Amino acid sequence: RVCLFGEHSDYLRLQVLPAAINRSIDILVFPRHGSSIRVLYVNLNETDTFDIHKVVTYRHRREYLRSAFNVLARQGMKPSTGADLTVSGNIPIAAGLSSSSALTVASVMAFAYLTGTQLKPDRIAHLAFQAEVQEFGESGGMMDHFASAYGALIHLDCGHENRLTKLPAQLNGLVIGDSQEKKTDTVGDLISIRKTVEDGYRRLADLLPGFDQRVTPLELVERYIDRLPESCRLMTMSTIRNRDLTTRAMRLLSSASPDPKIVGLMLDEHHSILRDGLHRSTPKIEAMISAAKSAGALGCKINGSGGGGTMLAYAPGCEKEVADAISQSGGIPYPVKISQGASGAAITE
Repeated sequence: RVCLFGEHSDYLRLQVLPAAINRSIDILVFPRHGSSIRVLYVNLNETDTFDIHKVVTYRHRREYLRSAFNVLARQGMKPSTGADLTVSGNIPIAAGLSSSSALTVASVMAFAYLTGTQLKPDRIAHLAFQAEVQEFGESGGMMDHFASAYGALIHLDCGHENRLTKLPAQLNGLVIGDSQEKKTDTVGDLISIRKTVEDGYRRLADLLPGFDQRVTPLELVERYIDRLPESCRLMTMSTIRNRDLTTRAMRLLSSASPDPKIVGLMLDEHHSILRDGLHRSTPKIEAMISAAKSAGALGCKINGSGGGGTMLAYAPGCEKEVADAISQSGGIPYPVKISQGASGAAITE
């Protein structure tokens, strides 16, 4: 998935605008007699085996296929037979494109299939969130799981009910640029940003009775923001600006044919918030963005949690030129399209 607007907002209970793209994790499921689940990770040339009748432990953190099995088993969805699973994909790993969430969503669907259970996208997203985030005590939000499970372009309000709306905007000309800079500690970055911003919210609530990061007007926050410690002031204010930008973007993308120039300008604005307010860009990402803009991209932004990984260029009509520019600046380009995500998937026996 890509996040067009609202990066670093889902775990703050704000709103996001992600879209599933036509890069995927595929799990082929071959049921068979016996009690073992045998897994082949094709791209990694690794294997795994565990027994459905024994306690499935984690050999290390983030074993998402095992955690998906455990989460479903606790909720009464435990296979009665073994299976061979073949896992492959074409999503760059640790690059901000949510490869781990795609794997977890696919794993939930695979084990649900083995139990004969049909799950709706909302249920898939919640189970995948439990398996990826809650099972390992991590700090992320639910955007990636909803984006993968529902597909298309969505607006997700990450409040108590996770209200989701599919948006009609047709956005062509998306190009991903992979910097090949591996993010060293995505989970640690999320924890740090979340801790800093939530501290800022608590301090604002002390200064401004009734403060709510979801609805308190920016103009009112601006009156008090300078009274926050410097350590949390900039990030806190940036998330409120990000909130308001996402609201404007939702209105724009509620049209089937939004003005491409305005979309581009708003993507640039989003990147400025992420770069200057949350410090999520890198010199190489900036060079790739500059090259893409010079080649005709209308707007660009860091994609995902940042600190490396990928950038997104919006370049309708000049995708090839922008892809070439990204390549010449040291990145790997991937022209992509918005897709149906897991909602268009099939499981092959």
